[in-house]
Amino acid sequence: MNIQERRNKDGKITSYRIRVFDHRDTQTYKQVFRTLSIKYDMSKSEVWNRRNAEKQGAIFEKQIEEHTISDSHITFDSYCEYAIGMKEQAGLSPSTIYSYTGCQKRVAPYIGHIQLKQLTPAAINKAYSDMLSTGVSKATVYQYHLFIHSMLAMAFKENLIPRNYASAAMPPKRDAKEVQALSEDEINAFFTALYADSKHYMYQVLFSLMLATGCRIGEICALTWDNIDFESNRIHICRHFVSGKSGTQIVDGCKTNAGDRRLTLDESIMGMLREYRAYYLEKAENYGSKWNNGENAVFYAEKRYGGCINPDTVRSFLNSFTKKHGLQKIHPHMFRHTSVSLQLQAGISIADAAKRAGHARPDVTLRIYSHALKKNDLHCCEAVTKAMPKMPKREA
Repeated sequence: MNIQERRNKDGKITSYRIRVFDHRDTQTYKQVFRTLSIKYDMSKSEVWNRRNAEKQGAIFEKQIEEHTISDSHITFDSYCEYAIGMKEQAGLSPSTIYSYTGCQKRVAPYIGHIQLKQLTPAAINKAYSDMLSTGVSKATVYQYHLFIHSMLAMAFKENLIPRNYASAAMPPKRDAKEVQALSEDEINAFFTALYADSKHYMYQVLFSLMLATGCRIGEICALTWDNIDFESNRIHICRHFVSGKSGTQIVDGCKTNAGDRRLTLDESIMGMLREYRAYYLEKAENYGSKWNNGENAVFYAEKRYGGCINPDTVRSFLNSFTKKHGLQKIHPHMFRHTSVSLQLQAGISIADAAKRAGHARPDVTLRIYSHALKKNDLHCCEAVTKAMPKMPKREA
C-alpha cells in the first residue's frame, strides 16, 4: 500500500491518494492497482488526518484482498449481464435464465444506464411509473420488480451496494386474477367436438390425459412410453419442455422438486392409452426406418417422424380447433386448472391435490385454487348440520 499527499498551490494538503496492488493482467502481466482518495479534514490535525488515511487504506487493502471491493461505476445493465451469467453457471433452469434475459432487455431502457450506487428506491419507482405510462400492465411491471429485486439481492450479497434498494421500492399492486377453469358444459362441448373427428385421434388422447392428470403441457409433450407403467396403471412425470436461448428443448426433471411424481390413472384412461399404443406402433411400422424410435415419444410430431411434439404445436392446434368449431378460446393450462379445481370440489384434500399437481407446497395450491374451495361452503355447512337434530317449530 502506498499513501501519497495531494497539495494545492499553497502547499497545503487537500487529500491523500492510496494506491494498492490488485492483480496482474493475464495478457500483459503488468501490475494492476486500485486507488482511493481520502479528503483532508481541515478541522483536524495533520497527524490525525495521516492516521485516518492509513486506517482507511488498511480497510481498502483488506477489501481488495477479500474481493469485496466494488467498481463504483458499474451500471445496472452491466451487472445484470454478470449476475445472469453467474446464475446460469450455478445451475439455474434454462427457462428462468431465458426469462431473466428477457426482463433485462425490457428494463434496460429505464434503469440500465444507472450506476448501482445511484439506483435508489426513488429511481426504481420512477422507472415503474414510466413503464405504466407507456402501457405496460401492472402485472408485467410487478414481474420486472421481482427481476430487479433478484439482481440487487445478489449485488447486496457481493457487498456492491449497502442494501437492496428494490426492497424499499413500491411496485404496482397486482390485480388478483381468478384461475380460469372450464365449466362442465365447456368440457362437454370441447370433447364432444374433438371426439367426433377421428383424424385428431392423437389430440383426443393428449387432451384427455391432460384433464385426467392435471399435468402441465410441457410435461405431457415430453412423455415417453418408458414413463407409462401399464402393469401398475401409473405414469411417471420426470421431464418437461423449457424455452431457452437455443429454443424449446426437453430437459430432465420438472419445474419444481415436487414435480417429479408418479400418477395413478383409472382403468378408462389406461384402456385409452393401451388402444392408442397399438395405433402408435402401427403408425411407426408404416413409416419404417424413417420413424424416430430414439425419442420414444408418446405424442409425436408428424413432420419429425415420431419425435416429441412441441407444446407450441399443441397450442396452435387448440387455437385453430376451438375457432373452427365456434368454441370458447382455451389455453392448455386451463385443463390443469380444471383438473385441480374438480378434485378440490369433489372433496380431495389440498395436500393430495398439491402432490398430484406437482406443487412444491400445499399453500401454493390453496392460494391458486381458493375459488374452488369457496364452492364447497354449502357442502361444509350441510356436513355439520346433518349431525344436528331437527329444531322443533316454535309455538305461537
